[in-house]
Amino acid sequence: MAFNIGDQVGDYEVIGTLGAGGIGQVYQVRHAISQRCEAMKVLLSDRLGTGEIAERFLREIRVLASLDHPNIAALHTAFRHNGELIMIMEFVEGQTLRARLNSGSILMSQSLDYMRQTLSGLAYAHASGIVHRDIKPSNIMVTKNERIKLLDFGLAFQGLGSDITRTGLILGSLHYMSPEQVMGERVDARSDIYSVGVTLYQLLTGRAPIDGAGEFAIASGHLKEIPIDPASINPQIPARLSGIVMKALAKSPDDRFQSADEFLEELGSLHADETMTMLPTPALTRDTSGFAPRKADPTPAAGRPTKTLSGASVLAAVARELALYIGPIAKVVVNRAAKQAVTLDELYSQIATEIGSESERKAFLATRNRYSIDG
Repeated sequence: MAFNIGDQVGDYEVIGTLGAGGIGQVYQVRHAISQRCEAMKVLLSDRLGTGEIAERFLREIRVLASLDHPNIAALHTAFRHNGELIMIMEFVEGQTLRARLNSGSILMSQSLDYMRQTLSGLAYAHASGIVHRDIKPSNIMVTKNERIKLLDFGLAFQGLGSDITRTGLILGSLHYMSPEQVMGERVDARSDIYSVGVTLYQLLTGRAPIDGAGEFAIASGHLKEIPIDPASINPQIPARLSGIVMKALAKSPDDRFQSADEFLEELGSLHADETMTMLPTPALTRDTSGFAPRKADPTPAAGRPTKTLSGASVLAAVARELALYIGPIAKVVVNRAAKQAVTLDELYSQIATEIGSESERKAFLATRNRYSIDG
């Protein structure tokens, strides 16, 4: 059943539409008594007659009810309304990682922080015997305070040794599937590791590790093709980080990281100065394949001569610009702000607040147009 804004569903009022997943429509609702905004998920009307889909929806409710972690969107309650099963979840204000990537360049350190949080949530889920099976940028929400929330456990199952995927049945998003998932075989936590590896590869390089003209080509690629080493695509990527990604993308589960904790530990061992590069991130054009290159502007805008540099060089150059106004502390200010800023514009906006004089602040902000990121 579809709901309209203003409809009452139990103690909740529908106040907006948030989108649709594979099996459910999601609305923003407000509780009549607490006035808290929450997310309400219901089965899509064309899926109501499908017993297997209804079972998946019920399973998602029960999986989420067993989880309590800061990096997993929480289930608040579930009930039936006019014969329909309703799920009420935490309302996560922010944007998906897919949308965030589409908005502009992103620091490597920020990308790694997102993946560490993702792995932290998965490590908790895996310890509870739950495999997500649909990790991808559109199922990873970034909140306003940079907290990661994993969404959509509709394909998840409880019991790492379970085999709920029938032979020949492929569930999930093809570009992010592990080889064993593509084959419709039994999967475990290491399948999620592969999907995180695909997502991290895209964050670092701006492209999917495996792509093709059609579904057969993509599926075959997961089984047979070895992705190009990320450092070969973007020399700013440290060789050690590139090796970590390639290990996560190993064809055999036995050759990958054996747990999310192990993957997390490897990412955590990278030094901060290795990850300060600003990555040029092309636009995402469709959810199935992830990234598609954004065409670069062939000439700078009039009046905006630019100097194209690597991400690390840009940070150093910006620190020199800022030092003219606040002195040697500028390098510390820039490096600190770079851990939070997603784009170069955001970086400039944050550090400009350190300049007391409005005229000097405007003069500093004008230097933004001198630089662009080497893609």
